[in-house]
Amino acid sequence: MDNNIKNKVAWRIYFVWLFKRIVPLFILEIIFLVLVFYFLGKLVFVQSVFENAFLSSMQNPIAVASYMFKAFLGTSAVKKIIILIILGIGTLFMRDIGRALSSYISTSRVAKR
Repeated sequence: MDNNIKNKVAWRIYFVWLFKRIVPLFILEIIFLVLVFYFLGKLVFVQSVFENAFLSSMQNPIAVASYMFKAFLGTSAVKKIIILIILGIGTLFMRDIGRALSSYISTSRVAKR
């Protein structure tokens, strides 16, 4: 009986933390990424970039990184800033996913005891 109560309390604490701290961040990050991708799509013809990267990878798979780096250097300052913002938000998004997963794992360990 005691283990059952501890299990319920641990899961409730986890869900409160998840919905108070992580879910709002996920929602804001997803909205921001959608807006940034929309405006990047208006500035860059993304399909051409990926087609050219694919063609480059057919000759040499390692050349894709070189192509992407050269394509990044060849863009305007506004596009570079948008790309860096996307990478930064993507990093924060991955961090939040990691936090949620680690919290889930630790909560499930506590609940099993």
